[in-house]
Amino acid sequence: MRIGVRRLIGAVFIAEAALIAIASLANSLWWYVAVAAALGCLGSMLWSAVMVTLPALDLSEAGVDRANRFVQTVRNLGYVVGPLLGSALYALSSDSRGLLALASLMLAAAIGAAVSLPRLVPADVGQEVSPDGRRTADVRGLLRAQGVLRALAPLLITVLVTSALNVLLIVRVRNDLNLSAAMYGFVIAALSAGLVLGPALFAGFVSRLGDATGASVGAAVIGAGIVAIGAANVYWYLVVAAAVIGIANGVQNALMGSFIIKRVEPARRAFQMPAYVLILQTTVFLGFLGAAFINVHAAGRTLVVVGLVAAVAGTLGAIVNRTNRPQLTEEGVS
Repeated sequence: MRIGVRRLIGAVFIAEAALIAIASLANSLWWYVAVAAALGCLGSMLWSAVMVTLPALDLSEAGVDRANRFVQTVRNLGYVVGPLLGSALYALSSDSRGLLALASLMLAAAIGAAVSLPRLVPADVGQEVSPDGRRTADVRGLLRAQGVLRALAPLLITVLVTSALNVLLIVRVRNDLNLSAAMYGFVIAALSAGLVLGPALFAGFVSRLGDATGASVGAAVIGAGIVAIGAANVYWYLVVAAAVIGIANGVQNALMGSFIIKRVEPARRAFQMPAYVLILQTTVFLGFLGAAFINVHAAGRTLVVVGLVAAVAGTLGAIVNRTNRPQLTEEGVS
């Protein structure tokens, strides 16, 4: 990040606004695919910058944990509010004007970042040069950091497993159980609500076990919830299981973020935080790629199997990470 996180965050918002404006003029499917891919890349850049920014705030360790949980909650809330906002903009405007309105909102976000970030983050954050001279994501260095690999393993297994859930859930609800589209919508809504509530209401309590251990417990609960969805034949069981999966997923993501923030050395954050995001996004991609080979005609059994895998991985992770408790190290943190 040669330009620093302050400029990068603003530049990402401006670039996203430009791409959305371009999409408003496009009439080709491939244009939309290209724009969507570019927006995905920019979103990953933005999240990497946020991960670098959080530990640079003048906060105590507990304050950074709270800030991380707040950011995770807002991010997950975006997954719920975003589609609602998009449909509202499309309904209230016609054709390209909805996209132009969305582009205007991104420009407003860029202005907000330009005003607020100088008050919160030093200008040189993100401009560091790694001790080994690199200026790219340091995946190898991150994985070699003490305790990172054993903390990440249950999370990565869970990401792969939830890819199967995302593919098979609609098959399970609509085909296996012959439930309506509206009922499927309620299951997804419960999952989304859990994602929002998890970091805000439960992550602080679970973090008492330690961030890595708590994240592994979240993986085990996600696995148990997926088993329940694969085995349940009662609709409300599906809704409750989906809500539990969402809560556990939100808790796992928040605690794993806190763990990485504390484990990575300050001089290496600009290179290893993006590496963490890269690992997650690559795992998501591989998970969806692998999900293409899943037998959808055995959705229930498949969900039970992959859920058990996640539950076992999370349980073992909780055991091996009991003493894996780094503390935040940052110059100037009170």
